[in-house]
Amino acid sequence: MKRRVCSACGYDDLEMFLDLGHTPIADAYTATADETVAYYPLQLVVCTGCWLVQLLEVVDHNILFGTGYSFYSSASAPLSDYHAEYARDILQRHLDLAKRLTVEIGCNDGDMLRHFEEAGCATLGVDPAGGPVQVAMQRVGRVLQEPFSRSIAEQIRDEHGPAGVVIANHVLAHVEDVADTLDGVQHLLSEDGVAYIEVQYLPDLLVNNAFDLVYHEHRNFFSMTSLRHAIERWGLWVSEAELTSRQGGSLRVELRRSKAPTMDIRGHRTDRWFSDSEHWLGGIEAYRGFQGRVDRIVDRLMETINEAELPIIGYGAPAKATTLLTFAGLDYTLIDHVIDTTRAKQGRFIPGTGIRIAPPSTKHLDARTVLLLAWNYAPTIMRNHPDFDGAWILPIPAPIVL
Repeated sequence: MKRRVCSACGYDDLEMFLDLGHTPIADAYTATADETVAYYPLQLVVCTGCWLVQLLEVVDHNILFGTGYSFYSSASAPLSDYHAEYARDILQRHLDLAKRLTVEIGCNDGDMLRHFEEAGCATLGVDPAGGPVQVAMQRVGRVLQEPFSRSIAEQIRDEHGPAGVVIANHVLAHVEDVADTLDGVQHLLSEDGVAYIEVQYLPDLLVNNAFDLVYHEHRNFFSMTSLRHAIERWGLWVSEAELTSRQGGSLRVELRRSKAPTMDIRGHRTDRWFSDSEHWLGGIEAYRGFQGRVDRIVDRLMETINEAELPIIGYGAPAKATTLLTFAGLDYTLIDHVIDTTRAKQGRFIPGTGIRIAPPSTKHLDARTVLLLAWNYAPTIMRNHPDFDGAWILPIPAPIVL
């Protein structure tokens, strides 16, 4: 289904600026190399009313997050460490609120919510992905396998009361209707409660040429400007904000029902800094050059791959790998296999490419060239393999051999 109006503000002027052709569902890893997969258009548009960037094609959530969904938060050690630190920060600052009721929207396998459970908080998770939810139920007990919405928020509040803390990490990216989700957050949150929302930071995506972060599960991409425009429609206000390193650059905000005189910016930035640094995003010219940069990156990547010493393997099978490999036309004839620590992916294949996903059996990499598909973890990956004497290919922000 093609989107006709903006997911956040309902405006009907959507300008397309990136066309990545047709790709499979990024996380729908196949059981065999030649398994037939469905392809869907992958195009980005920007709303000229609120400047929210979003996918033009909206794939049904049952297709995206059904039984084949293979992303498990706890499978990534860096992400699990990040969750632990994030949860610790919230608990240190808002323990009383968290103990009343902490609701995590998009809780996945409960990797973050478990820290609140262990701290004695009343917890509830909400997530539509079947496999991860089954794991989360073993960790935190109460989990609803549903996409979050205003109606789900009403159900939770009726049964458990208002939430002192609501957490939604990289959830607004995945929802079909941003307005309905934020309506649900404001309904669920207690009058003195706090909500934490983290999203990919659009300026970092554009500046870093991180086009592989565009896939069907990622429906919306936010700047501070577009995020504030969306949340303030529902009587929520940003009380605190910071930029984080997640997914190549993310924005985390704390929301409250009352507007503070000033917004606290963590990390030595100011409210004015966001306004000034995002000024360039308020015109269509900021987006129109992205397609050309992406096309050139793919051309350079293919030149680098064709000149590389064989055999070539990939490191990491994140969802973004499907976008990169498919748009570049890379398959099993060039990439022997990829290694990944996620057990649910091992033994399967990156959809549409025939590339096998294998476990990392030893510290030794049996290859001469490694394509870093999980490029956002490149420093950690490279430190874990100090004896590797081959070449690393870093594809983003521009292909380079290390």
